[in-house]
Amino acid sequence: MDPAAPHPTPSHPDPVDEAVRRIRAHGERVTIARTAVLRVLADTESYLTADQIFVRVNRAAPGVHRTTIYRALDALERLGLVVQTRMGQDAAAYQLSASLLGDAEPRLHVVCRTCGRVDEVAADLLADVAKRLTTEHGFTLDPTAVALTGHCGACAAVRSPLTR
Repeated sequence: MDPAAPHPTPSHPDPVDEAVRRIRAHGERVTIARTAVLRVLADTESYLTADQIFVRVNRAAPGVHRTTIYRALDALERLGLVVQTRMGQDAAAYQLSASLLGDAEPRLHVVCRTCGRVDEVAADLLADVAKRLTTEHGFTLDPTAVALTGHCGACAAVRSPLTR
């Protein structure tokens, strides 16, 4: 287990146990691959690509095929247990949903184009945009699916005035 990862407490149950409960509540199967993917994501605070998840799952459960990991990720995302975020041009990154981690609100990601730093901000930052999209276009925004890109404060401070 990653020492930096949050440990379960009575007020914050193990996210994998909670995910398994939700999978069963949806009448879905709890498979070795799904459980292994959830454990890998629960044991890290970073964002992982499907390939990174595959490597870590394969250490814990050798013989699980890459395709099985992709299917598990798809199912877990469909069930609202895992969030896939496009981090700019990079491959999609995965993490446990905010609700499994005890967060009431989803997280919005901002990525610095210069240094690659990823920060999380409250998704309600885009509340006015989401409301306008719904009102004017009948469109429901999912702010967790894509990261906003720009420049962090440190990188913006050192950028040339000509490149701003």
